[in-house]
Amino acid sequence: MHQTAAPTEALPGLPPPRRKGMPYGALWLRRFIVFVPVIVLTVLAGVFMGDLLWRTYGFFNGSLALLLALFVALFGLLTFGAMTALAGFFFGRFGGAKVTLSADLKPEDLTKPFSRTAIVYPVFNENPEEIYERVRAVYLSVQKTGRIDDFDFYVLSDSTNPDNWAKEEFAWAQLCAEFHAFGRIFYRRRKDNVNRKAGNIADFCQTWGGRYSYMLVMDADSIMAGSDIVRMAALMEKHPRVGLLQTAPRLINGESIYGRVQQFAFRFYGDLFTAGLNFWQGPDGNYWGHNALLRLAPFMDYCALPDLPGREPFGGKILSHDFVEAALMRRVDWEVWLLWDVNGTYEEGPQSLIDNAKRDRRWLQGNLQHTWLLFAAGLRSMSRLHLFLGIMGYLASTLWFLFLFMSTMVAVNLQMTNLSWIPAESTIPQLMHLSVAEQGTILFGATLILLFLPKLLAFVQCLLSPQRMRSFGGLVSITGGMLVETIYSALTAPVVMLFHSKFFLWLLLGRKVEWVTQQRGAVGTSWKEAAAAHGNQSLLALAWLSLAFVVKPILALWLLPVMGPALISIPLSVWSSRPGPGLALRHLRVLLTPEELHPPTEYVEMARRMEEEQTVLAGRFERDATREGITRAIVDPYVNAVHVSLMEHDSTGGSEPTPQVKETCDRLMADGPQSVDDGSLRAIASDPELMVELHRKIWITPFADLAPWWQHAIERYRRAL
Repeated sequence: MHQTAAPTEALPGLPPPRRKGMPYGALWLRRFIVFVPVIVLTVLAGVFMGDLLWRTYGFFNGSLALLLALFVALFGLLTFGAMTALAGFFFGRFGGAKVTLSADLKPEDLTKPFSRTAIVYPVFNENPEEIYERVRAVYLSVQKTGRIDDFDFYVLSDSTNPDNWAKEEFAWAQLCAEFHAFGRIFYRRRKDNVNRKAGNIADFCQTWGGRYSYMLVMDADSIMAGSDIVRMAALMEKHPRVGLLQTAPRLINGESIYGRVQQFAFRFYGDLFTAGLNFWQGPDGNYWGHNALLRLAPFMDYCALPDLPGREPFGGKILSHDFVEAALMRRVDWEVWLLWDVNGTYEEGPQSLIDNAKRDRRWLQGNLQHTWLLFAAGLRSMSRLHLFLGIMGYLASTLWFLFLFMSTMVAVNLQMTNLSWIPAESTIPQLMHLSVAEQGTILFGATLILLFLPKLLAFVQCLLSPQRMRSFGGLVSITGGMLVETIYSALTAPVVMLFHSKFFLWLLLGRKVEWVTQQRGAVGTSWKEAAAAHGNQSLLALAWLSLAFVVKPILALWLLPVMGPALISIPLSVWSSRPGPGLALRHLRVLLTPEELHPPTEYVEMARRMEEEQTVLAGRFERDATREGITRAIVDPYVNAVHVSLMEHDSTGGSEPTPQVKETCDRLMADGPQSVDDGSLRAIASDPELMVELHRKIWITPFADLAPWWQHAIERYRRAL
């Protein structure tokens, strides 16, 4: 609903002084505990690997130096992840309350008066029915806490699909009518979705930000428990230096093998990592873009995003805004905390390898843009670390690809020289008693230990906590889930590596990312789509393994665990995207999560309404019908009135439609909206006078003279009365 912009609050300046008793603990000591082992182990592994290369080849050239550098970078990232999980294991088990922001939150804090909070849902061509059912579920959950008067809800639409647009408006009106919440639940659609989600949020802040102290940013697939939303608002009130509270959402609603594996891994292993992150981050946390509460005054005053030098893909508008906004918040000393102990926060994840790759391509470009900001003036060291880790999180796949490529090329070059292999002596006296094979086995074993350490710690965590073990379905269920997750992850990791490497190459060639809607639900990947996405990967893997076998069969055997999965990536992608196999594993109690065994109340109610077709769109809109939104907006008097009332009207009476628009309207009347493209429909839907005129024509034209499309639409409308 459109409203006049409220005046923005005055600049707040720096946050208030720190209070005694804030839960910092010995922050420097905690970082020392995590970072020093990472550095020491990485240096030792680098020395070990360098010596192994020298002993293996008897010389050291540029290729081997690059191979060593790649190994050190990858080993360092692996070690950092393992140490974070290890810290999370001991921190979560023995010392969690000492460095948790909510440690001193008392029951009376939840009943004190709160400053007003806006709960915002930025959306872009998402399923309107699901969006508003999530908003409804969260609204009811907050209402049960008795604090609903402290919260307003906003659906901030950037939708360009005219059908989605019409449905969003009607669903908003229905939801407001159900709860008598006009003036508490708002809807706004931008005409120009400049700068994507970041621009959507910025537009909200400029228009309505001055009305609120806090803003809870959600995604289109986000759900949060009302009790946790109230708890977060209470924490903001209690800690006036805090600028941002980030939760760690749990994945729900996974149906395919891919979706359920990710759901299980995020929940079973992810708790260790979030606890570990909080252990060394403290108030220097990060922002993940959703399911987070922001203090609006500093966010509006200090977190405006700069334009990067040059054009996309590396310059221009910042694609991944969240890390940057957290860094800007910390730059002026506002605290950013990860609420690792908030459990009622949920989102849905991709259900297939290809859907995940589409999202990763956007995130890869966004994170690589952060390279410009690594050395920006005024940023804190921890903020630079977050930016660096975000970059490396996507660049690591390319580094792994290069490591494999260089290893192969070194072996090929050595074979082509026809030189006999004579191992050199170790440069480290303590290693002279080891053979080359033994030294390589030790290094490989150390890598495997670090790789599987988080899995082992998560399993031990369950053994030490019977309640946690029961929440995942028991020992047999957990063991089966870990086995399936490990095998599937081993099969898909090389495929993801090839995707990321290709995306990085595309960026170097100047191919920027388009903003697309994320696919929700396990609809399944078609064989045609899988062949298009994975065909080149399979051909590359076949050629690579063939070359390795010709050079040295043992090299092909060494590469098989990596290139083998790429050979079967097409059937693997199709099979793991379909709901049947995933639901079969659920029936066998494999890959269970606490949210599957005991679904959140908010989601249960939403799922029931969707299944029984009792949603905010039920009765007026046919689910999945073609052009249903724009059809209802033209035929249905109520939907038409809602749509027209939410558009800005030209006080001069508007201008006469162009001949082209008139021709489009005639075709629309004669053949129905399926004959008109999205752009033309959007232009018609954006003109309130045209929408009123089309509605009038539909109802004054004799029924027999209407096109079959409109006859059917009118009949459905009359049956629904």
